Amino acid sequence: MGAAAGGGRAARALRLLLLLVLALAAVEYLFGSILDASPLRTYLYTPLHNATQSTLRTSDKTSQVWPKKLTPSATIENSLKNSSQKIAFSNSTNKNNSSRDISNMTRQNVSEDFSTPLLITKIMEGIKNLVTTEDGELKVSEPSLPLCDEMPSDLGPISVNKTEIELDWVEKRYPEVQVGGYYSPPNCTARHKVAIIVPYRDRQQHLAIFLNHMHPFLMKQQIEYGIFIIEQEGTSDFNRAKLMNVGFVESQKQKPGGWQCFIFHDIDLLPLDSRNLYSCPRQPRHMSASIDKLKFKLPYEDIFGGVSAMTLEQFTKVNGFSNKYWGWGGEDDDMFYRIKKMNYHIARYKMSIARYAMLDHKKSAPNPKRYQLLSQTSKTFQKDGLSTLEYELVRVTRRHLYTHVVTNIDERS
Repeated sequence: MGAAAGGGRAARALRLLLLLVLALAAVEYLFGSILDASPLRTYLYTPLHNATQSTLRTSDKTSQVWPKKLTPSATIENSLKNSSQKIAFSNSTNKNNSSRDISNMTRQNVSEDFSTPLLITKIMEGIKNLVTTEDGELKVSEPSLPLCDEMPSDLGPISVNKTEIELDWVEKRYPEVQVGGYYSPPNCTARHKVAIIVPYRDRQQHLAIFLNHMHPFLMKQQIEYGIFIIEQEGTSDFNRAKLMNVGFVESQKQKPGGWQCFIFHDIDLLPLDSRNLYSCPRQPRHMSASIDKLKFKLPYEDIFGGVSAMTLEQFTKVNGFSNKYWGWGGEDDDMFYRIKKMNYHIARYKMSIARYAMLDHKKSAPNPKRYQLLSQTSKTFQKDGLSTLEYELVRVTRRHLYTHVVTNIDERS
């Protein structure tokens, strides 16, 4: 407690000192004649001349005429006529030439004499970078970086390596990725803060391939992102939609200030073009419109499955995904109805960009109730979703390349 109090007093003292120096600098700048020959002038202003060049010294009183709005030429003439100080310069061989030199040098020096004080500039820059913490300590904030390009120049088609690899080997790669699967561009400020939500169960081999492909893909787009693997524990059928609701909630807890954009991503889909930006536009975006195993054709216009992007506002307005779809199918069409009900429409990149490769996997058993549930979506979506989400959080582990969220989403009787 004593240390905290001492830190607070030190912070206040430093702020008072900065204000005092600023006040003195302002007085010196505006009322130079009052502080004539003040030692502050030595520190407040930039050096006027190179020591190896001829130097003209005019009266410091020239600075006090500027508030009277005299023009530079009038000030020069007044200085030359009334100054009692000596004008010294070297290598003068001709009187007329010397007079012209004096006039030229005087104009230059008067202009320099009224340059912005260095000390004031440095102090203001320093104050901008000072941050006072809650415990009263002063810290220097990092200078802000320029915004990243909206579309980095080196994006385009990319290849996919579907070869089986070990997860432990992948975990040792990509040192630029922070623990938890977080990444932020080092040389610019990301325009998008994106959480990649991946529903997961018994797909370790796919997880290794997915991480090995996605991290370099995402880093190239210069976005700030985090990858969240949401694993279902328990004995019930796989519920992709409910896991994505859990991922939405839990990922927000892991990020100070929260994420702005959410990409809901099947683990067996890998993008084939880095121009397919993982960001969220004004309308919900269906990312995986063109899949190799579907002959790069859109199965039907209303599809919203595979990989999709929604903003925080969009996802909360539609009340997230339904929690009722156990087994394969239906939850993506249910989301389309929710989007349409809230007067959104689906956006897509052109088919040549929205291309994905699908990893081989065994298809889950279809949900026999999916059509019945879909027929009720427009009437029930506000009472089924984020607002009614219940789950047990088993554990959260921050691995090198991802944050692993294990949850039990079985319904309680």
